[in-house]
Amino acid sequence: MANTLSAEVKLLAAIAYGEASVADDPNEIGAIAWAVANRARMWDGCTVTQLISKDKNYTYAVTDGNARYAKLTAASDDDIAKSAGMKAAVEQAKAALSNTGTDLANGGIWWDGLDFKTNANHPKRLKGFKYGDAAHNIFGVAEVTRLIIIHWRVVNKKTGEEVDGKERGRYDHVYVSTAAYASTIIWKYNPDFLSATGAKAYK
Repeated sequence: MANTLSAEVKLLAAIAYGEASVADDPNEIGAIAWAVANRARMWDGCTVTQLISKDKNYTYAVTDGNARYAKLTAASDDDIAKSAGMKAAVEQAKAALSNTGTDLANGGIWWDGLDFKTNANHPKRLKGFKYGDAAHNIFGVAEVTRLIIIHWRVVNKKTGEEVDGKERGRYDHVYVSTAAYASTIIWKYNPDFLSATGAKAYK
């Protein structure tokens, strides 16, 4: 029952395996692993452990009793070797953490599963999104766009009131998909949204 994996590799592998669907699609599992690693690198190069501490709502598999997460967490090297899904999770976790090989998330840092299809009030559907590629629309959910124009705030010298100044930027969606496999869509922020709002790409 040996276990030679580092804590970070096993944590990331368990997250990817737990968050992915039961299809055990290696690309789906890998994309989630890369999304987590991408966000950790963007967020001051923190570890996966630090990342999930900074954002406790990032991955529910760690806290909601996810059976697949628990299975890999408790698995020995031999157990992992016998499971195609867990083996793929470990291999992709190693690649994602070392930033070697193909980034299956294509720079994405968030993901959604079936709840994106079934929940009409899903945050991304409310805030606005587009597909980076039409093939990413695996759930048949139409894009949601709404033009938002952001202005710099300036002080009116006569009244002392803060008012709208020059236009800072505009966007019509907050999220854009970067990849989709099996039952998972990967996302990042729309660059126009970041430019217009000054938001952090990783928050």
